[in-house]
Amino acid sequence: MTSWTVRVESLSKKFGMTVRDNLKYGLVDSGRRMVGLSKRSEILRPGEFWALYDVNFELCQGDSLGIMGVNGSGKTTLLRILNGAFSPDMGEAAFRGKIGALIAAGAGFSPMLTGRENIFVNGTLLGMSPREIKRQFEEIVHFSGLAPFIDMPVRNYSSGMAVRLGFAVAVLGDPDILLVDEVLAVGDLGFQKRCYERILQIIANGATVVFVSHSVGAIWAVCNKGLFLNNGFSRGIQSVEDTCRAYDLENYRKLREHHQSGLEPAVDPTPEDARPVVVENFEICDARTGEIKSEFGFGEPILLHMRIIARERIPDVLFRFSIDAVHYKAIAVTDSAYSDGLGITSVDPGRYIVSTEVRNPCLRPGTYTVNYAVCRKAVGVHLFLKANAGIFTIVPERSRFFYDGDSPAVVHLDCFYSIEREAGL
Repeated sequence: MTSWTVRVESLSKKFGMTVRDNLKYGLVDSGRRMVGLSKRSEILRPGEFWALYDVNFELCQGDSLGIMGVNGSGKTTLLRILNGAFSPDMGEAAFRGKIGALIAAGAGFSPMLTGRENIFVNGTLLGMSPREIKRQFEEIVHFSGLAPFIDMPVRNYSSGMAVRLGFAVAVLGDPDILLVDEVLAVGDLGFQKRCYERILQIIANGATVVFVSHSVGAIWAVCNKGLFLNNGFSRGIQSVEDTCRAYDLENYRKLREHHQSGLEPAVDPTPEDARPVVVENFEICDARTGEIKSEFGFGEPILLHMRIIARERIPDVLFRFSIDAVHYKAIAVTDSAYSDGLGITSVDPGRYIVSTEVRNPCLRPGTYTVNYAVCRKAVGVHLFLKANAGIFTIVPERSRFFYDGDSPAVVHLDCFYSIEREAGL
């Protein structure tokens, strides 16, 4: 049985909401320790919040843990506790082996020293001997790609250059445990590729990696375990796919909340009494139950309800819906003229409910907005138009993994793959 290399037990960390709260409680806790009293870490005092609460996991040699969560979820706080920059209020983190860490761009570098001098200082802090640093020096410089700038003060480095140098020192020091924050996003694509290749090599050599990133593709490619954090709380170790699904879903929900709170529906400015038709109400519903709904499973049918008032007879009327994604406008359009059921029809004065069932949506997980319009075929203009009328989310599917969450793709292609070897080759 492989022994553990990283063990986190009931790890919790709290902060004050303001600088004043942090200073006040810091002084109180220091005073209690001076007189031999505990600082009562388990109590959340007024003005404090849990940045992390009761986080537990255990990793072994060769494990790579991907930590995901939206901004403010506690990812960097956890990594800084593991790195020793923060002390926990409750619980403990234990390690077996030499730790290499890249938590922030240029962390641990002295801006007045050159890149060359910082390699020796940073390498020493990571537990490398002077002989090891000298032996690895040329390889570190080559990996960073900073040979022309190695004798320039680090204060003149860009953030990307600082990340290059910091990562090169951290990974080429042969760590037993590597902690990597999302700073790799600062580097260019070529450098990122070298970084990921090096991380995979470190894992193959038996080291343990704890990797924080907002990139679903990177976490899925590099890690064999996942940890999702939300407001400081975790569900414990789970599969990488489940971690990515949870992260995506939280992002989709926050995006929907943002749209619902800050995005005003756009309506045709024509006065209502001058319109031959008015849409009173619009709802997005469960196609099976008819209940109003904001989240749907992948491929689950969606029912769009539109209640209208026709003030006069409208010949050749058609009803149109379009769906927008975050990255694109009108990614999907449907209207009654070319769909099953209604076709092009006429309505007399009165109230009507127009129902449209989207029977097999091919929309990938994400958040989408709906626009609708009432038109006349012969006129070619909208009788009534409303953009951003509704919003819904397609939640990640449990039976399949949409791994390329970093791309703006919104439509799923229902495909069948096959492979066969050609004879004679």
